[in-house]
Amino acid sequence: MKHPLHSYKNIKRHIRYFLVYGVVVFSIPTLASADDIEKEPTKKTAEFDSDFLIGDAKNIDIKRFTYGNAILPGYYNVDVYINGNWFGKHQMVFKNTEDDKSTYTCFSSKQLLEYGIKAELIKERLAVNSESCQQLGEWVQDSFYEFDTSKLRFDISIPQIAMERNAQGYVDPSVWDRGIDAAFVSYNASAYKAHNKTENSEDNTNAFVSLSTGANFADWQFRHNGQWKWEDETESKDSQSTYDAISTYAQRAFPEYRGVLTLGDSFTNGEVFNSFGYRGAEFSSDDRMLPNSMLGYAPRIRGNAQTNAKVEIRQQGQLIYQTTVAAGSFEINDLYPTGYGGELEVSILEANGDIQKYAIPYASVAQMLRPGMSRYSVMTGQFRDTDIDMDPFIVQGQYQRGVNNRITVYGGFQGSEDYTALTLGSAFATPIGAVALDMTHSQANFDRRDKEAGQSYRLSYSKLITPTDTNLTLAAYRYSTENYYNLRDALLAQELEKKGISSKYYGKQRSELQITLNQGLPNDWGNLYATGSWVDYWDREETTKQYQVGYSNNYRNLNYGVSAIRRMVENSSTSRSENDTEYLLTLSLPFSFKRNSINVNSSHTQDNTTVGMSGVIGDRFNYGASVSTDYKDSSSFNTNAQYRTNVTTLGGSYSTSDQYEQVSLTARGNIVAHSEGVLFGPDQGQTMVLVYAPDATGAKVNNTNGLTINKSGYAVIPYVTPYRLNEIVLNPENMSLDVELDGSSQRIAPYAGSISKVNFVTKSGKALYIRSLDAKGETLPFASEVFDSKGEYVGMVAQGSLVYLRTNTLADTVTVKWGETQDAQCKIQYDVTAQSSKNEKNMLMLEGLCQ
Repeated sequence: MKHPLHSYKNIKRHIRYFLVYGVVVFSIPTLASADDIEKEPTKKTAEFDSDFLIGDAKNIDIKRFTYGNAILPGYYNVDVYINGNWFGKHQMVFKNTEDDKSTYTCFSSKQLLEYGIKAELIKERLAVNSESCQQLGEWVQDSFYEFDTSKLRFDISIPQIAMERNAQGYVDPSVWDRGIDAAFVSYNASAYKAHNKTENSEDNTNAFVSLSTGANFADWQFRHNGQWKWEDETESKDSQSTYDAISTYAQRAFPEYRGVLTLGDSFTNGEVFNSFGYRGAEFSSDDRMLPNSMLGYAPRIRGNAQTNAKVEIRQQGQLIYQTTVAAGSFEINDLYPTGYGGELEVSILEANGDIQKYAIPYASVAQMLRPGMSRYSVMTGQFRDTDIDMDPFIVQGQYQRGVNNRITVYGGFQGSEDYTALTLGSAFATPIGAVALDMTHSQANFDRRDKEAGQSYRLSYSKLITPTDTNLTLAAYRYSTENYYNLRDALLAQELEKKGISSKYYGKQRSELQITLNQGLPNDWGNLYATGSWVDYWDREETTKQYQVGYSNNYRNLNYGVSAIRRMVENSSTSRSENDTEYLLTLSLPFSFKRNSINVNSSHTQDNTTVGMSGVIGDRFNYGASVSTDYKDSSSFNTNAQYRTNVTTLGGSYSTSDQYEQVSLTARGNIVAHSEGVLFGPDQGQTMVLVYAPDATGAKVNNTNGLTINKSGYAVIPYVTPYRLNEIVLNPENMSLDVELDGSSQRIAPYAGSISKVNFVTKSGKALYIRSLDAKGETLPFASEVFDSKGEYVGMVAQGSLVYLRTNTLADTVTVKWGETQDAQCKIQYDVTAQSSKNEKNMLMLEGLCQ
């Protein structure tokens, strides 16, 4: 039992420290302002009478509070606000002034550009004072900051006249990071084997690898994209291996022109004319350099697989994307486009051998630009197409310009030895929607017949009716006269005629209509959508029509949808018509259990019913299983799984039925080589960031699901947004307690395609808590400063005479100061060598005498 007197002294001591704490808190201004440092500090002094403090607290040196700045030197991770708007979490470093009367923090020119200060003001200041880091008031007159140490909030006030008037999300090009010299290989590999259980059947085995390789050196980016395909022996052909090079080029960005120079084998952007492959040079504007508020459209592909299937996407006959999907509805939103125009052909290769094919209209809507904004492209080189042997020299130019809030004009020119085309058009913002209308005139020369000239007219329309939440898009209506040829059609016709084959009846497109309607229904009644396309041809009595309507909604946690797709091919000369209609009902019900989730789903068509489930375990493993039954009394079982490691993503699927058996394996990832070594990642890379945090093994990188710092202190973020400030955040949750992050977040704005590097400062060592009394047995003064044997500031004395420090030195002597005189300081000697070897704990508690 404790002695009553001893208990009384403890209570008295605690009350005394709480009173001391209260006096200090209410006596010191909570906001430390830059004005206190930068504007005649001698005129803003304040005196505090220590007699108001109780007990040992009278010995505290409160001179550092005389000038109104209670900030101790060191590193602070703070929330930065610029003129009241949150800018992110950053680390600020405070240093003592020359007279040690206060502390200050300085700012670099790069920081101020990130804050949005006018570049010309910064250049003017650098002409007067070339120091890289200066105080805020020296950079910009009448600017100041306030630091609320209790909330770790850092408010910066900058006069509006000194701020750039930029669109929301603007990042000054001088802040963009070109990255380091490095090379990479991104891969997506799959192996697929199907066994037909019928008699005299052969197995079908193939493998596919999509590669994207590159190297960044001296502001240039060298890229190669290719695809390797292998097929085993079949009845019609022997085993064969093929490799197709899609593009090989060198590229460099020029931010002063908001443009990119491309040299080599690549594709035009297709903003005015259809996209095509070339071997040559192109200089074109890059809209990604614009702020988010000025960016536009991205495609999306949806479909439904009856079994574990392989999906292939082609553009102009060129395979540009391949992946495997589980049975049921799927969505592809990571398609890497080779241009902004041209129909996308989607093929779904089912495990049972069935093949679904359909086309996705892929065209730009009304080409409206903001006033004064422009897009441009100039290309010269040889035409390149895998289906056409001819490779004439082509010159092409495209230009779009926003005249005012209502009118955008655009045009372009294409020319070769035997073909020319000229496009003129304009887009209008009208009360009934955005409308774009253009006309293209072409002339093609032929060896065996007269030259042919014609016109093509295109109308685009887009309207969002806000009161009814109706989005109507007439993506494109095009009508072409009989003698009109686009570039690819003209070259194909010329090649066929040179081979002695008449091109008159191969069928040029006459007209095409694409329409999309999305209708949000009121009172949570769901969403209704409809799409349609109609295509007919000259010299070919054939019309292709495709319609799709659908409805989706949810009831509590249950998501459901119904849709119908109808495809028709009509031939007027033979009076034959091919119709195909598919009705689809989908149901989905998710369940969550802590970090795990399960989704039960079902899809039904007139020919097939699929019931399955999919789930996620943690942030690395996902799986799925389904049973599919068609109405021909045939059923199949499908299962799939995928696991993300730190170095690659592995997956597999298996399907079986009475008629077939199928298995596939997949792997995707990224390999990056840089001056410090080779790194592996589980995702394909584009614009990447290398995160380096030494000794922080296990720390989570919040930018990518399941990504952690490896044993060498590195992690690869495979994709970040180019030309935007990306917040790189580390979560120390699974990090060793022997390591401490000086800062948990940083911001970087990389160039598109760059490989940037972000370094995090870490401190490693044991965390020590020293409960200390002085030689008289009294507690140490609250808020006393603590220095190690090297004279470096390591902390201060907290309540209860408790000293905290982190150090790799297991035996040392620290100095506690509450004044400058010899009797206002004492030393604590500690040695935790034995305790550290016996104790596996990361935080060590010990007693120490301060004398």
